[in-house]
Amino acid sequence: MTEQEYIEQRLDDQMNFFAQKSRKNKGNYIKIKVLVIVLSACLPLATKYSDVLYFPTIIGLIGVLIAILSGLDALFNYHESWVNYRKVREVLKREKILYLTKAGPYQENATFQQFVVNIEAIMSTENAEWFNLNNHQQQNNSSQANKEAKEDENKPN
Repeated sequence: MTEQEYIEQRLDDQMNFFAQKSRKNKGNYIKIKVLVIVLSACLPLATKYSDVLYFPTIIGLIGVLIAILSGLDALFNYHESWVNYRKVREVLKREKILYLTKAGPYQENATFQQFVVNIEAIMSTENAEWFNLNNHQQQNNSSQANKEAKEDENKPN
């Protein structure tokens, strides 16, 4: 693979991937947070009309929606994912600029091989962090499910 092919087919492709994932997670995070804020702000107003038909149900639904949105945010880690994807994209961009301008570690012996090693190390580290984050989340979900199952077993019939 030539230098230009690597930059266009591997590096630029990965930079676009991280930028896209960052935007998607940022959008999801902001949407959820805005909805939680708006719904939370509506609760005090809705309780003022609790004697009106259906308003107690509406108040309950608002609470349920807030809980669901907060749970989804915790489950999918939108904020953390947004920041991590953005960070990796910026690190890759910095490395590309340093290489193309023959600056920093590429100042004297700007070898393409060292550039590739550095880029692949950055992406490998990100893959390991992503795996650890998702594996940790699965372990937490599994632990929570086991805890709830044990609590159910210990409840009197």
